[in-house]
Amino acid sequence: MKIAFIVPYFGKIPVWFSTFLISCERNPSIDWLVFTNCDFPEKKPNNVLFFKSSLQELQLFASIKMNFEVALNNTRKLCDLKPAYGDVFDNYLVTYDFWGFCDVDIVWGDIRKFITDDMLEDYDIITTLKGMISGHFSLLKNTKSLVNLYRKEGLYEVIFKDSEHRRFDEVGFSKIVKNDRLKVYWKDEIIENGIESEAHQEYYLDRWLWDDGKIVNTKTKKEFMYLHFINWKRTMSYNEVKYSEPLPNQFFISYNGMHFERHSMFAHVLNTIKNVFNGYYVRMERKLYVRKFNKFIVKFKRN
Repeated sequence: MKIAFIVPYFGKIPVWFSTFLISCERNPSIDWLVFTNCDFPEKKPNNVLFFKSSLQELQLFASIKMNFEVALNNTRKLCDLKPAYGDVFDNYLVTYDFWGFCDVDIVWGDIRKFITDDMLEDYDIITTLKGMISGHFSLLKNTKSLVNLYRKEGLYEVIFKDSEHRRFDEVGFSKIVKNDRLKVYWKDEIIENGIESEAHQEYYLDRWLWDDGKIVNTKTKKEFMYLHFINWKRTMSYNEVKYSEPLPNQFFISYNGMHFERHSMFAHVLNTIKNVFNGYYVRMERKLYVRKFNKFIVKFKRN
């Protein structure tokens, strides 16, 4: 079974991108088709194919495909277009059995260890959120009905014409999928088989290890299909791992960077203290209290 992920990416190449490429290379049976305005890396895996494009060119391309003007005026709006990638990029997907969408704030483990041929035969859609289509990993069979699935119920036209981000990839498209008679591999089954993605929250050091093509939690020793560090993008400031021969056999993934050596015990102690007072969950709790307080003030003033 041939699989391709469509990956439009516009802006600046992120600091961790070499680790994305390295982890792609260790999944040679899968292709990533990257449409970008960035300079192509001089060295890259054979299964990561780069195509020169801009957000404006993609907007025009999608508008022609939809037969109306698609409001694609920022990169966040790309999320709404993801369910239509199989249609918009159909000329690039002719030879593939499955097409999909994913993010680049990811380091891949051994994907085909978890996504087996039997699963690809048995399911129309494979995704990694419980009861919901995942914007950072979804695969769909490359059939006419699934390529055009996003068009059902007519919601897509309203959303694609709207310049605001509407989470169509996860919310709206999930409703369409649930209303259709499709075999979908949701996360409730994925958890039972140990096939999980991992979305990061707390600011950990040395918690994750890419080890010879596998993603491993260093605390639990559990292997994951991929690591999605969505909440670490702003804090990740350095990357010691380069895409060059010979490729590294392992590296650590921390909230602040990609590196080869573990942090010192002193660094771990300081980081633990920081998380107690200003960690991800503490900050979210603080924001929640601020929102509640502001609502109380507004209500109090009205009375």
